This record gives sequence, C-alpha cells and structure tokens, in this order.
Amino acid sequence: MRKDPHAPPGLAAEPLPGGRIRLWFYGDVEDEQVVVDALELAEALARLEAPGYPTMSPEDLEDEPDDAPNYTTADVAVFEPEEGILVLRRVKVPGPDLLEFNTPAGSVYEFPFREAVDYLRRYLPR
Repeated sequence: MRKDPHAPPGLAAEPLPGGRIRLWFYGDVEDEQVVVDALELAEALARLEAPGYPTMSPEDLEDEPDDAPNYTTADVAVFEPEEGILVLRRVKVPGPDLLEFNTPAGSVYEFPFREAVDYLRRYLPR
C-alpha cells in the first residue's frame, strides 16, 4: 500500500477491477484492509450526507433524552478478506463531524467526515 498525501492519515483507497475498491485502514500497530463494491460505498456515503437528519449542538443535546439521534449509519457488504459488513457511521455530536468505519474484524477507525468523503469520492462512481 502506498500512502496517498491527499488522504486523511490512516486511510488509503485503491480502485480494483470489477467496480470494487480496496480500503486500507492503518495505524501505529497494524494495518487492515477490506474490499467493497465501489457503487455500494458511494451510495452509503450519499445516505450519510442526505439532508434532513438532525444536527444538534452539544449544548442542545444536553437537554434531550439519551436516545436523541446524534449519528447516522449505513453499511456496505465486504468481499475480502472475508465476507462481512462494513458499518459507516457519521457522528455529528458531540464534537467534530466524524466518519467512523467499523470493520468485520471489530476495529473502529475515525476520520474527519468531509476530508474522508472528499478523498474517497475520487475513487467512486458518480
């Protein structure tokens, strides 16, 4: 894997034949990769960006019950290294707008939402 200077630290992508994309998640200790359908990933990211989901400031959230929605989720089928589900979660509050990837292996990787989406769009169908 070649680290891309345009990618958020810890994330890399590579288009593959057959409309698939390999996502690499890397950190200080271990790297992890998954292969997903590029169109399915594009659709999942579009769902996370769809208007109409509540966005609340942390101060407003304090007055809401614990079940107030503060994230949206979408999932994508994983083909490699083994079949499973990659869960994408857009965390809106509290704090910065984040994109989380929960891998079939149980790992969780977080990136700034806009930076990660803008990077991945370069590899996805429109």
